[in-house]
Amino acid sequence: MTAFQIVKWFLVVGLGMYSAFAFVITRQVKVMSEAIEDEFNQVVVAFSWVHFLVAVLLTILAVVVL
Repeated sequence: MTAFQIVKWFLVVGLGMYSAFAFVITRQVKVMSEAIEDEFNQVVVAFSWVHFLVAVLLTILAVVVL
């Protein structure tokens, strides 16, 4: 196993963990928006979903490119 392969797998695992973290953030934002009524709830929920999707797409891109 080369140093590049080791770094690649560390990056892929790290990005996978970050995607899981982004999913947890999305769930927490959903719970928060149910608990607190505000006019900007939909915007915050939309941003959290965009964040999660970008994290997943970045993980997929890293797997494909690396």
